[in-house]
Amino acid sequence: MKDKIAWKDLGKYIGLILCFVIIETYFRVQPQMQSLHVPVLDEVPLLFDLLYGTIFATVIAWIPESKRIIKRGLYVIVYGFWSIFMFSEYIYCCIFNRVYGVKTLQYAGEGADFFSIIFSYFDRATFLLIGLFLLIGVIGWFLIPNCPLKMKKIWNRGLGCGIIIICIAGIGVVPTMLKEVSSDSGTATYFMKKVIYREWIDNKRAVSMFGAYEFLNRDFYLSLLPKEVSEEDVETVDQYFAEKEPEINDMTGVFAGKNVILVLMESMDDWLINEETTPTLCNMMNEAITFSNMYTPMYGSAATLNSEFCSYTGLPSPADGTPIVNYTNNLYPYSLPHLFRENGYASRSFHYNSSQYYNRENLHNAVGFQEYVSFLDYEDADTAAMDATLTNNDEIYEKLIQDTPFFDYVITYSAHCTPGGVNYSHEDRALQIYPEYLNKYESEEMDSISAKAHLTDDMFTGLLERLEEDGLLEDTVIIGFADHYDYTISDQEYLKELSGCDNVYELSKTPFFIWAEGIQPQTISKVVNTTDIYPTICNLFGLDNHGYYIGNDVFDSSYEGYAYWEDGSWISSEGAFYSSTGETVGNVSAELSAQMQGMISEKLRIDQLILDTDYFSQIKEND
Repeated sequence: MKDKIAWKDLGKYIGLILCFVIIETYFRVQPQMQSLHVPVLDEVPLLFDLLYGTIFATVIAWIPESKRIIKRGLYVIVYGFWSIFMFSEYIYCCIFNRVYGVKTLQYAGEGADFFSIIFSYFDRATFLLIGLFLLIGVIGWFLIPNCPLKMKKIWNRGLGCGIIIICIAGIGVVPTMLKEVSSDSGTATYFMKKVIYREWIDNKRAVSMFGAYEFLNRDFYLSLLPKEVSEEDVETVDQYFAEKEPEINDMTGVFAGKNVILVLMESMDDWLINEETTPTLCNMMNEAITFSNMYTPMYGSAATLNSEFCSYTGLPSPADGTPIVNYTNNLYPYSLPHLFRENGYASRSFHYNSSQYYNRENLHNAVGFQEYVSFLDYEDADTAAMDATLTNNDEIYEKLIQDTPFFDYVITYSAHCTPGGVNYSHEDRALQIYPEYLNKYESEEMDSISAKAHLTDDMFTGLLERLEEDGLLEDTVIIGFADHYDYTISDQEYLKELSGCDNVYELSKTPFFIWAEGIQPQTISKVVNTTDIYPTICNLFGLDNHGYYIGNDVFDSSYEGYAYWEDGSWISSEGAFYSSTGETVGNVSAELSAQMQGMISEKLRIDQLILDTDYFSQIKEND
């Protein structure tokens, strides 16, 4: 019998390939997923989709007709896996404006806390996505083909294997076709396709550029490989720091020798600071050095942990998504805890959560804190969740002031995460304590976050009272900053209205102040960001960090101020660029745009190298 082509099955085979291409393309072009001028029909992700779709369809089609249950079962597994993966990425991106990778799964336990708020992000676009996935899934079910080529079994299997091998080879060839960028091209090479693929930074951009199939495949592959560093990498960092010259200015050492309490205010947005909701904080900021254009971009895998780590080391989390807890074996001799301790200070950290959460105990030990104090070790969960426990519990407060001078790092908790789930968020108790916030806003979420913000304000009230009673207030500097805006609020449009902004980047403007009794109040309008906290504190307290930081001292007269994001977006006094939409705001020249993109590219690259090479351990070896 002559070999024949079963045209009906061939048509089904091609149709099944297109099913896998369509769901990935539709997922990738969602407004939440798009990033920086990647066309809908860009040939690179489409080519990857066709190759992967062909592999999936071939494996399914070439299963013998006699094993139809296995054939259909495999389709359900493959299609179901990719649908769930893409849908979870979509929801994750709606909440965090980023894409998670394999490395991020190390935070799965902590991330499970957010499960209760997922359904609040179900809108029309979400249901359309679900509907399309289900529709294509059903179509694919009826398109499940038998092998379209009727040949002898051995030739049939050989052809199927050959198609799969060719597709795998094609997946390996496509990256070699990406345009190489000259180092002297003057462009921000860190964001070009070739560099993104090689360095694998910015997961959201990687999905947009290469598609979900190749993203997960390469991300998984890279997660298994040990990171390789070279002497050239170390020399690159050496050169970067050699060009930094910290400026001596009028604020250098003005607080030297004073106690300092650095407070990371969880989810405390700028619109929450008012005389009614946070009277103590409002009053402190009126008496303090206040930064009216502070931005807290989210880097890496965990927003809070990134801002925390950045504030006491000057280094943001790596843009490739590697959890910062993976670097607990690194040396951080120039972290704030180490520098303060070298100057005779005691240094402790305080927070509600247990020491195992985000592996904080090991992380805090690595950066030089003498002790991590968890409120849960002293109070029941409900009481410990109240920020005022810091001063209401005598044992905890005594640790706070145990030795002088002291550098204490406090991470608040009361305002952490809005509704979605009573088991996670404690908004019910907050509203019980402060029922006046019920129906205050058009949204229950806003009522809740306001009541919880008041609980954080209570901590500052107690802190000022007890420090004054103990005669320590005059010699203590209190510095407060927020880790991020409350991105868990489902009504983002109403949040933008309250914050007076238009997009997710502008939402990242949060409070930052430096308070000390008798200080001359002033408001600094310069645009600053989280990386600037560390060098600013070092300058104020006269700590010699040898210029080993990524950001800038905000009091440096040569620093004009800016904030930047890992996707290449930025905001400065002259204007802004928003990568997700490609929008430029203000009077931004081509020269300034190129300069900012180049600067961001360099900072992200240097930060990654510092962590990957354990740079400071080598510095110490050479001292």
